[in-house]
Amino acid sequence: MEFDQKEEVPYNVPEVKKTDKKQLAIYIVAGVITLSSLTFGYANYQATYFKDTEIKNLKAQLDDANTKLLRIEGLENQVKELEASLAAKIAVKAQPNKQTKISPKKDVKKVTLTKKVTKKTKTQSKTIKEKK
Repeated sequence: MEFDQKEEVPYNVPEVKKTDKKQLAIYIVAGVITLSSLTFGYANYQATYFKDTEIKNLKAQLDDANTKLLRIEGLENQVKELEASLAAKIAVKAQPNKQTKISPKKDVKKVTLTKKVTKKTKTQSKTIKEKK
């Protein structure tokens, strides 16, 4: 029997090639380009993310402001209605006062009659009664 004998091949060591400066420069430039594109992409992503969150916040604030504005308008309408009803009540109360005018009091002087005058008036009143 024959044994298969393998030929021993020495370990293949690849030849170390000298890297050209041009090739090295190309690798560096390619690496810089990829890094810069990655950083630009990440920055762009963050900018759009923050813009979206800012837009959402502004929309929420706008909705809050709109609800507050609607509430204020409702309250203004209620105030106007209350003022109108109050003015109507005042007008109803004011009308009777205008119809009944209060005349100013006249100063009445009390005259004290002397005894002679009172006697004359009494006698005159008696004579008038008798004539009738």
